[in-house]
Amino acid sequence: MIDNGAYLLVKKGDPNQFSTRKYLTKDRCTIGRRGTSFQLDITFSSPYISRMHAAFQRIGNDYKIIDLESKHGTEVNGTPLHYSSHILRHGDQISLSKGVAELVFLREVNRLDDTVELPFTQPKNMSVLPGLEIHLERREVRLDGSRLHMTGKDMDLLKLLYQKANRAVSFEEIMLTVWPERMLHEDHVPDVGRVEVNALVYRLRKKLRRYGQQITTIPRYGYRLDV
Repeated sequence: MIDNGAYLLVKKGDPNQFSTRKYLTKDRCTIGRRGTSFQLDITFSSPYISRMHAAFQRIGNDYKIIDLESKHGTEVNGTPLHYSSHILRHGDQISLSKGVAELVFLREVNRLDDTVELPFTQPKNMSVLPGLEIHLERREVRLDGSRLHMTGKDMDLLKLLYQKANRAVSFEEIMLTVWPERMLHEDHVPDVGRVEVNALVYRLRKKLRRYGQQITTIPRYGYRLDV
């Protein structure tokens, strides 16, 4: 067993997994969907997670993450792997299936030190446009210093559009990210129609007031946040 202090902190996944640590104690650790015939080291129950989704491979004192041709992809710090690998660094943010599961790669610098490191990177004030601040870690939006009331779905949509700012986001990706609980079958997108997506976008635009127009409609495809 390898004990080098490397672990994954679960930020989002199954309810009983939040803030749990998954130590990387082997040369190769695999992650995928629970209940399959594969011998996996880390599992999630969501049908969006592929049976064999990704792997963590030890290289010397480092680890790299490899996407195993998963159906809905793996991202590190918002960048898709596209079936490739990435050498992990302390604090790297890992997203499976467009945010269905989220993890952070961390290392224990000194396991004898009583001071426990912060699990997440400190939130920053993200000024997208003058007067508009989006705090992703706190799931908070402020306009001209005043906090805007945002529902969970509002924030999920804004977070997705913000992380992919200036890039078109498809209806399917929005459905997958914002309504994962509405999944009917693992090979299909959630039971959500475009009318429902459009209604959510309309509400978000209204809440963003003068900046609602920054959410651009991409005909027959989806939406884009222009910043």
